Amino acid sequence: MLTNATNSTKPPSAIGRSVPWCRAMAMAKKMAPLQMPVLITGQSGVGKEVIAQVLHHWSEREGKSFIPLNCGLLQDQLLESELFGHSKGAFTGASHDHDGLFHAANDGTLFLDEICELTASCQAKLLRVLETGEYRPLGSTKIHRTNARIISATHRDLEKMISQGRFRQDLYYRLNVLTIDIPPLNQRAEDIPLLVDHFLEQPLGNAPRPTITPRAMQQLMAHDWPGNVRELKNTIERLRVHCEEEISAGSIDSVLTRPSQNTQATGNSLALFNRIVPLANLEQAYIEWVLKQCDGNVSKASKALGVSRTTIYRIINSPVNQP
Repeated sequence: MLTNATNSTKPPSAIGRSVPWCRAMAMAKKMAPLQMPVLITGQSGVGKEVIAQVLHHWSEREGKSFIPLNCGLLQDQLLESELFGHSKGAFTGASHDHDGLFHAANDGTLFLDEICELTASCQAKLLRVLETGEYRPLGSTKIHRTNARIISATHRDLEKMISQGRFRQDLYYRLNVLTIDIPPLNQRAEDIPLLVDHFLEQPLGNAPRPTITPRAMQQLMAHDWPGNVRELKNTIERLRVHCEEEISAGSIDSVLTRPSQNTQATGNSLALFNRIVPLANLEQAYIEWVLKQCDGNVSKASKALGVSRTTIYRIINSPVNQP
């Protein structure tokens, strides 16, 4: 029997009661006691880190370190140093020894979000850790061991990346021993009232908690939420700033794009295409447009698009075919 994922045996962030969410939670509970790696898949913002926390919470490692790292936020050498550590003098700026996250997460859990962003060098070193439990810090000849459990997550199709030569197949098999797929929020409408209630309870300066009308809640439940739970959280925070006492249907209209507007925008956009062009051209052009709207702020654009900064840099700097 599937249980409500808000009960006290789970971390408080594991909120939901829909059948898809409870199925994911049931899988997590079954996999948690195992020592094998787990790969969590799903769109950006669906709650992959929440599931990783649940796996840690229900395992024998509870009470030990749970350390998350977004692999897309650091560039090559810094990412390797963050994961494996480095010796003094290993590179410019390495003024002292650094242990790294595999050391910090020993006997605990290391959660590697956006595993798809790992460089080829990091992929090779991570594979060795998974196979032997051994790693070597940058600039060191000493072999270290770790007992950290690896939980990874991605919003990309790793099998497709393997076929493109962008991800190691042997590493994929090591990471993908156990898999949990998290459905998008638009397939879990029953979870929205619980999530809204949770976000309204969170402190927001001195702002009081507003009430929300039934009509407003219906609008939130009917929205498509392309940014998933992350977008819902951001929307509730914006509403709390503007609605001190009550969140009404009118206030929802002011922060959400109506379906009819989406349809109209799509139609207008399609009218712009008068020839077939490579998809890479469109992807690069769109990201450049988003950066312009964000005044060149890559972090802001990354958050708006639901992708890592590394992904943005890779796309805008990659050569594309001219139409």
